[in-house]
Amino acid sequence: MSLSATYFGSNGWLIEFGQFRILVDPWLTGKLTFPPGSWLIEGRLKYELETPKGLDLVLLTQGLADHSHIPSLNKLDKSIPVIGSTSAAQVARSLKFETVFTLNPGETKLFDE
Repeated sequence: MSLSATYFGSNGWLIEFGQFRILVDPWLTGKLTFPPGSWLIEGRLKYELETPKGLDLVLLTQGLADHSHIPSLNKLDKSIPVIGSTSAAQVARSLKFETVFTLNPGETKLFDE
């Protein structure tokens, strides 16, 4: 089985195992701000990235804005399963993703082909 990794910048990756496509911590569009607001910290993309097609899974490693970027997640089909930490899963659920898996440290989730 082949493996490829495409780096999108910041924390974003597209990982492909054979035909299985996993989007990791996407920041594809818009500004990136952290509390208390853009007046303190604001990131900007040099250019918007095209939303990958044919995704099988979204992996969110944290619930922080640079890992669970709400404007980018809103561009994704809500039927794509999401897996993430507790805080990341909360973000995905708040955005109405249909299938969200939460993993705690040391836990594993098996995805059959």
